[in-house]
Amino acid sequence: MRVVRRMLAHELRALASLAYWVTGRRHGVGHGMVALPYHGGGGLTMWMFLFGVVLEGVALELWLGWPILTVLHVYFVLSMLGMIAAARTRPHVVGEHEVRLRHGAAFDLRIPRELIVAARAGARIHESGHITVDGDRLELVVDARTNLTLELSQPVTLIRPLGRTGQARHIRLFADDPREFLRALSIPAPPARHGGEGRERT
Repeated sequence: MRVVRRMLAHELRALASLAYWVTGRRHGVGHGMVALPYHGGGGLTMWMFLFGVVLEGVALELWLGWPILTVLHVYFVLSMLGMIAAARTRPHVVGEHEVRLRHGAAFDLRIPRELIVAARAGARIHESGHITVDGDRLELVVDARTNLTLELSQPVTLIRPLGRTGQARHIRLFADDPREFLRALSIPAPPARHGGEGRERT
């Protein structure tokens, strides 16, 4: 039941994001905060998937002509639009006291700024899912990529999309403009490290 409730909550947040998108607002971005979008990396993929859902739905409706298919088709289209809207209206946010990392309506992590001891830019290709936790490393992947790494002085507790908790001290994420993210943090960025896990993009 907990998993069902979490999934329903994600769905409702995504649909609510449509209202923010239509009105040109962003969720959780207050006065003096810096909004840092990340949807540019996966925007085309999402639109292509939505286009495929629309075509498939229309074809099934014309072929079978079942009214229930029309209802399901409309729901799936709205759900996909909600996911696209959530990625656009729920950006990463850097505030005076905390950094908020998000992945659409599915993930939201608040980190006290004083815990961030290092930050660096560096593109990396990932073969894992969008939100993964491995030991004390969190990866927030967009279109199979990350381009920023944050190092914390101590682990923070996070809640995964389906409700399980974890700890993260090393965080990899994606931002449309990683340099702007680093400027907002006001942390000098050391040279990006090469090698290690994954494949560095050159």
